[in-house]
Amino acid sequence: MEYLYTSENLKRILKPSENPKLELSGCRICSNLPESVSKVNHPSRSEFGSFPDEVTKLEEFILIKYSWQILKCPICNMLYTDEYHCDSVAGGSEDVYLISRIDHDDALEMLKGIKAKKLLKDGARWLVTW
Repeated sequence: MEYLYTSENLKRILKPSENPKLELSGCRICSNLPESVSKVNHPSRSEFGSFPDEVTKLEEFILIKYSWQILKCPICNMLYTDEYHCDSVAGGSEDVYLISRIDHDDALEMLKGIKAKKLLKDGARWLVTW
């Protein structure tokens, strides 16, 4: 399915679940994740960070570009930004991955600032296209 990238369509996609809201402390995934968590990889030195196991349980929800997406908890529908940055440092590069909890209103405001054209539904996730 394909939709225009409009505020109305973004609101429809981001609307909180109709299920009764599960408190953060009651979610077995989100209750074990801090508000923000990062890992740093130094491939040239074979040094690789790691995330808590709960990060792997979050689902891709909105793919904005290869370096930025929104993830969603399959249990409580909490949203998270997933950001990737690559920096050049002496002797190689440094890959920084950051996962941060975000509420639905803030996610909507972030997405409104993107000058995209369409939203494509791909299974359970959405793709932003230009």
